[in-house]
Amino acid sequence: MASPGSDRVLLAAVKLSGVDLRQAATLDDGERQRAASFGSGIQRDRFLAGRIALRRHAAETAGMGAAELRANYVCRECTRDDRVHGMPRYQAAPSGPAVLASLSRAGDWCLLAATTDERVLGVGVDLESCTAAGFDGFGLVALTEREREHLQRVEPALRPRVQTLLWTRKEAVLKALGRGLAVVDPALVDVAGSVPLLPGFLQAPAAASVTDVPPAGGQEGGGHRWLVDAVNPGSVGLPDSLTAAIALQRVPGP
Repeated sequence: MASPGSDRVLLAAVKLSGVDLRQAATLDDGERQRAASFGSGIQRDRFLAGRIALRRHAAETAGMGAAELRANYVCRECTRDDRVHGMPRYQAAPSGPAVLASLSRAGDWCLLAATTDERVLGVGVDLESCTAAGFDGFGLVALTEREREHLQRVEPALRPRVQTLLWTRKEAVLKALGRGLAVVDPALVDVAGSVPLLPGFLQAPAAASVTDVPPAGGQEGGGHRWLVDAVNPGSVGLPDSLTAAIALQRVPGP
């Protein structure tokens, strides 16, 4: 299915236990080598299942076979250029479209997103159990002041679920930017509105800044630069016990 509010991103959900690991033959050598580096067979199989599922989804988005894609991942956190870690990207050889993609796991479930739209700068998805972030003290370490104010307006019984939704939105935005929680304080990323507020060091060429962000749902330069939204679990076949979000960053335009 297309992402909420956009026809540019294809979303899907799969069960990792249902992925045929024999399809690892479609992966790049670097991906198989990385899988072999895991000491745990369970971790290795989960990694392979996720990579196989994401490649198949990217291939479907591009209208090609999985074996026709070449992994071209980009990491903005290190200098290791092995093309199989970081932001998921695929190149359809020899001159086909580039595919931007994202993957998130929760238990046996995996949420996938992919797009070939050249105007998209980054896409991210996150998947969590509904109350994964619903613990005391979460807001003090992970939420901005505006997000905490938003949470105070929510009925107490619903706050654990809303906290988790805010967390999935943050994760999705960071994935769309190609940044990780290992180097970014989540309390610096505000996702209370539909357009994220970002600190200066996270500014990308088409990202909104803290000082020029329009009201939630507003527009810049003739079009949205960000879409940050919840994903209805049932719309992609996920159980209601999970919470998911998608973030899409693109250049201004229609």
